[in-house]
Amino acid sequence: MRRLAEPEGLVAAHPPVPADGIADYVALCREQPPASDLETMRLYGDLTAGRFAQSVSPKVSRFDSYIPAVGREIPVRVFDPGGEGARPAICYFHGGGFAMGSVASFDIACAALAEAIGAVVVSVHYRRLPEADYAAAQDDCDKAFAWMVRQAEALRIDPRRAGVAGDSAGALLALACAANLRDAGGVAPAFQLLFYGTFAMDPERPAYARSRDPMLTEARVRSYIALFRSRGGLFRQPAPVDRADLAGLPPTLVVAAQLDPLREEAEELVDRLVRAGVATELLVAPGMIHGFLRAIGVTAAARAELARAADAARAIIEGLSE
Repeated sequence: MRRLAEPEGLVAAHPPVPADGIADYVALCREQPPASDLETMRLYGDLTAGRFAQSVSPKVSRFDSYIPAVGREIPVRVFDPGGEGARPAICYFHGGGFAMGSVASFDIACAALAEAIGAVVVSVHYRRLPEADYAAAQDDCDKAFAWMVRQAEALRIDPRRAGVAGDSAGALLALACAANLRDAGGVAPAFQLLFYGTFAMDPERPAYARSRDPMLTEARVRSYIALFRSRGGLFRQPAPVDRADLAGLPPTLVVAAQLDPLREEAEELVDRLVRAGVATELLVAPGMIHGFLRAIGVTAAARAELARAADAARAIIEGLSE
């Protein structure tokens, strides 16, 4: 059953405008020092990540660990909200166009998500493009969820309430992870939380040319798609909105941002999931732009949208034990 939840006044006669505080977040993003190469850009992203937290300090503990894999290790950061007994768990895949982002630069988003939902969050530093290909990034994500379930006792989590989540590029990785593990016949994610995902991977979509998002411009989204395609993306499976194998995926929450050029494809994915019989809910965050999870330290409006998404996520998780 589809539950479409949008606050009153979202559809208006005038074009939507950014919520209060979003301009401050954008200005903060643009303060990052310029870099001429991807390596330095990533480093600056990690060095300056703390600026997004501002005065917000989620009440969670955190530690770093490493998942053994052939010829490498997969770094993870675990966020623990406390609580008694076996808690729900989320394996989280960060955004960044498959090339940027890390457990460090998404620290505030994952910490806040763990606190708001009351779930242990395992944030995964998957291999990034272009040094790796898409298959390598996806393999790291799939292995990380399987590790989280294997370590359920040590992490004090309930594997029956273990799901996946991701934002932007990470949302595509999360959906593919759920489908891959479903098909593998082992323990698959019990739910998925998909934040403003890139689900079409088609550079010619008109929504990109109409983008009013100050962070995700037409040029930027096209460059991410080009990189994804050049490194093996869509080789084994079509983009999420074109997949014909969505049936059997777990209960899903899709969160879109009103000003995000990716909003339309999020809505399309929801339609396809519903037609495939997947219990799906769509939340559209008014006045929000792409990447707003990292704005929660800067704007109360973003914190309110995180709280709304967390309420919906908790309802899904609580329903798993009914």
